[in-house]
Amino acid sequence: MAGSLAQRQTQQKPGARGRGGSKPASASQVAAPAVEAPKSQGAAVDLQAALGNSAVATALAPAKAEKGPAVDLFGAAMAGKEDPNKYKFAEGPEDKVAAPSNDGRMNQKAGLPALREKHAGSPYEDFKKGTSFVQGAGDKAAVDPNDVRQGGLGDCYLMAGMAGVARANPDAIQKLIKDNKDGTFDVTLYLRKSPYSRPTPVTKTIDARLPVKGPGSTTPLYANTGDVGTDGQTELWSALIEKTVAQHKQSYDKISGGNIAKDGFNFAGATELLTGKNESYQATDSMAGDDILLTIAAALEAKKPITVDSRDLATDPALTQQANAKNVYWNHAYAPVSVDMDKGTINLQNPWGSNHVDNLSVEDFKKFYRSIRVNG
Repeated sequence: MAGSLAQRQTQQKPGARGRGGSKPASASQVAAPAVEAPKSQGAAVDLQAALGNSAVATALAPAKAEKGPAVDLFGAAMAGKEDPNKYKFAEGPEDKVAAPSNDGRMNQKAGLPALREKHAGSPYEDFKKGTSFVQGAGDKAAVDPNDVRQGGLGDCYLMAGMAGVARANPDAIQKLIKDNKDGTFDVTLYLRKSPYSRPTPVTKTIDARLPVKGPGSTTPLYANTGDVGTDGQTELWSALIEKTVAQHKQSYDKISGGNIAKDGFNFAGATELLTGKNESYQATDSMAGDDILLTIAAALEAKKPITVDSRDLATDPALTQQANAKNVYWNHAYAPVSVDMDKGTINLQNPWGSNHVDNLSVEDFKKFYRSIRVNG
């Protein structure tokens, strides 16, 4: 953006918009099971209405997302009876056991998170060449938003949050994960002990075993791997964070969609989990178009993680078709990439790793998106 946002705002007349913005970086893709793509946007609408976001994602993109219930899925803090032993700071050898391979690798002592019911029986695979971070070709840092690719779990709120933090402050992601160099990782998240308490860092020791699509497969069921280094090491950071969240709830299914805020888990936003800073919520219905543009542009310029949530369009097939034509899918979270103030358009990253939203007018943004979440 030419000049600082403050300068642009000072020069801006009422109703005018400043210039700038770029397309989102394209993310690498992974193979998915063959699914016949919809031959028209109308077919995509029918597919989404019948089967939900995951079917559309499989048909249009290599990574899948699930449609959740028509509720506020992404930032509700829910009260529950507190278990005094629910949070444990993982530190030291008592959180590890020797792996059965006897090759010096360790496994986490805690049981592996349960899978979604539809994936029951799918195996876990030890990613022995897995490492926390790999700087891919063209990436500015080892942590890059294009490392994030959602898999077959409806946790777009978490994946978009990871992308938003990676874009704003990649060092914050790196500080969450310590590679113990023995097949295990200490992963820190910021959790609340009650809905009214401040988030505090809680660390769990997990290993490099991830659920995969079948015996011998190296394709994760859920969050996909990132870049591959010249030494063959595979980047795991987004999958490790997702597994850690699931570890806290002992189940991947319990972090899908609105399930994250159930069972006494005091959830107040994905970016808060990753940074320890509060996440603000703004409903787009109460915002003018220029306010939407300025809010997103200011967050990006200030290096504040930001995500946005699409509306539940399930009951409006015509609006769904309009949205799908622009890669907007219902009850889905996205991470803003850039704003063009002159044109009044917004670019958004889809956490599927493809089907990003380019040059969306602010009028369409307000029509298709219900909220903006800014961290810090």
